[in-house]
Amino acid sequence: MGAGWLAGSCKNAACKVVSRGLTVIVHRGKSTWRRRIFCSSILPRLAQIPGGAGTIAVERHRSENGKGTVDTSYYVNSLSPRHKSLGHYIRQHWRIENSQHYILDVVFKEDDSRIVLDGAIENLALFRRIVLNMVKQCDCGAPSQRNKLKKAGWSDDYHARVFFG
Repeated sequence: MGAGWLAGSCKNAACKVVSRGLTVIVHRGKSTWRRRIFCSSILPRLAQIPGGAGTIAVERHRSENGKGTVDTSYYVNSLSPRHKSLGHYIRQHWRIENSQHYILDVVFKEDDSRIVLDGAIENLALFRRIVLNMVKQCDCGAPSQRNKLKKAGWSDDYHARVFFG
């Protein structure tokens, strides 16, 4: 079941709006505001999802240097529409997802990988995550994972500290 039906149902006002929330953040010349709209579970296909109490549409407006973007994400939710932590849970999910993906892409250049051999893609993805966990656990003085990996490549002693304790 794809997510397109959910976006279409919410946009077509096929659901009753139960609650709304608004968050505004201004930081270092960037402004972001998020509007959360919780719709009750009157969508027929939503009834097929165990625990689906409703849908949440999160509209994100970002602007920086006079240029703006608008993104809308849709979620199936099992919590009460008045639950105070709905926005927090959504942001927490994306914070974790974005953090790991950013590090794997920027530090390990995972998205640029040209590896296509059978099993090699999965093996290297697992290896990168193991290395990432080792680097995160090391308290070796470098402020970022990227710097820790660079220093480990330059110095055998630092390499041993990062990967072998």
